[in-house]
Amino acid sequence: MYCFKNGDIIPCEQAVVHVSDLGLLRSYAAFDYLRTYGGRPFHLAQHLQRFRNSAAGLGLSIAYSDAEITAIIGELLEKSGLPEAAFRLVITGGNSPDSMTIVQPNFFITTEKLPHYGPEYFEKGVKLITNEYLRDVPELKSTGYLNAIKLAPLVRQHGAHDMLYCHDGQVLELTRNNMFFFMGGTLVTPRDNILPGVTRGVVLDLCRGVFPIEERAVGVDEIARASEAFLTGTTKGVMPVVQIDDTIIGDGTVGPNTRRLMDLFRTHTHHH
Repeated sequence: MYCFKNGDIIPCEQAVVHVSDLGLLRSYAAFDYLRTYGGRPFHLAQHLQRFRNSAAGLGLSIAYSDAEITAIIGELLEKSGLPEAAFRLVITGGNSPDSMTIVQPNFFITTEKLPHYGPEYFEKGVKLITNEYLRDVPELKSTGYLNAIKLAPLVRQHGAHDMLYCHDGQVLELTRNNMFFFMGGTLVTPRDNILPGVTRGVVLDLCRGVFPIEERAVGVDEIARASEAFLTGTTKGVMPVVQIDDTIIGDGTVGPNTRRLMDLFRTHTHHH
């Protein structure tokens, strides 16, 4: 596998950071993650816009244009020999003389194999557990995943797929994905204190004119009233959720609205 680092394409095993890098010492870094469908990067423009927004939020400047980054990703995909791949763009605070000051960011693009989720995830749906947590600057995609990694054993212990972050009685987002509910025929999703997922945006676009949509604060107490639920993400697309903690969503099976949306999303990825 190959990786782009500060202007060079090199084998991934040679792509290293110095021990003084602020990404390592202080988790001071932003990233984005995208995948291909049919060998083409999916919604690359939105990912690059979000990556720039995250970097700017951390006061880090990216020294490459969108056109340059697009060309680099194309070259990395070609070198990988993979029919489909994922790309992780990372900008760190760079090497620091005093473990606090930003001098020159480090910029990486890594090529990765896509994780595989078997058909059972989509046919049966998954279980989530809730966790009281609000990420630092939630609208930025930073590398600080302390809570998610620390509590991964708890997720496994509960036989769950992931954690659903809640804060002050509001449903927010998963550790790496966005959350949606159907309240009857209406699609409802949290609006504030979340990362604006690219797949989330695609789903909202696909649903306009198909279902009534409410982007708003969603109370934890509304979970029990939801008729269907699902999560969205780059590698998972639209994945049904059938249980949250001890609450069974609807009748505990993948509902008709979610199935319809999964079909719409599948069609969209084939034709993008």
